[in-house]
Amino acid sequence: MGGGDRYVYFLSKALQPYCDVTFFTFGPRYREESFDGVHHVVLPTRRTANPDNPLPLSLAFASGRFDIVHCHQLRSVVTNLATVIRRATRRPLVVTDLGGGGRSASYRFQLYRLVPAFICISDFSCSLLPAAARSRAEVIKGGIDLARFPYHPGPRQRQVLQVSRLMPHKGMNYLIDAAGQDIAVVIAGKIVNAGYYRDLQEMARGKQVRFLIDVDDNAILAAYRQSAVTVAASVYRDMYGGHAPNSELLGLPLLESMSVGTPVICTNVGAMPEFVRNGETGFLVPPNDPAALRQRLTELLNDPSLRSTMGLAGHNHVRRYGWDVVAPQISAVYSRLLARA
Repeated sequence: MGGGDRYVYFLSKALQPYCDVTFFTFGPRYREESFDGVHHVVLPTRRTANPDNPLPLSLAFASGRFDIVHCHQLRSVVTNLATVIRRATRRPLVVTDLGGGGRSASYRFQLYRLVPAFICISDFSCSLLPAAARSRAEVIKGGIDLARFPYHPGPRQRQVLQVSRLMPHKGMNYLIDAAGQDIAVVIAGKIVNAGYYRDLQEMARGKQVRFLIDVDDNAILAAYRQSAVTVAASVYRDMYGGHAPNSELLGLPLLESMSVGTPVICTNVGAMPEFVRNGETGFLVPPNDPAALRQRLTELLNDPSLRSTMGLAGHNHVRRYGWDVVAPQISAVYSRLLARA
């Protein structure tokens, strides 16, 4: 799962002490199940629909039997339908934008004006909302399962890790450039852009680069614990000239890495600087700048004491973003909406 998917999944679990949750996702056929105490319903979608912006064949997710409907992804057909239905029935709705979705009527018809409340995962994500929506937005930063990513003091290998979907705006090509032939790199994630993956493989020839494709959470945790540094090299302008102005609304792998005690290096892109204390829990570098990235990589790789100090500082820092802190704040937003309904 990508960071946005993980956020919604773990939020559903973390809300269990505060309310009954039905977790709706969308797929080729109807299914109901229970996992980790959460009631999960898969609603069928039109087969030709964009999987990142599904067209549901059922409106059960917007039902009036739910006190609160919390939609994720502002630019999506699902959120548009829920907005109209909940407004017509005068039932509360909350929207959190995680940067996904696709073409929809949210902006064309300004449906965001009908949403009574927004929960934003960072100041950066809040700044991307239309101006007319920001007065109804509350920023609740973070969301990480700290127990799933416990502190690990070492020992560690002399390798650098990046965890993210393989997409051009994630900037993995700049990490490979920065590493050269003498720094080992592990890239873990799901292939979203096959052409970019092929280009990364070509760039990695003759270098110490290893790809972990579609591995499970245990393998990702092991990679955090084995690595000396975790990097998030995301960019606004990728190697092909593509533009990603909404890049990194949170940067969840950074929080996971710091929780484990692995220091981080990230680009000064999106919300990532909000969660990394430069020089304390990691380093910030300019995007599209492999020379600056290499300088910080070398500094950390050659200084075990600095890595240890930063790792512990990062672990302590991310405690404020644990679900035990975030979930009650989100539940309080629900309560305030219900009190006004």
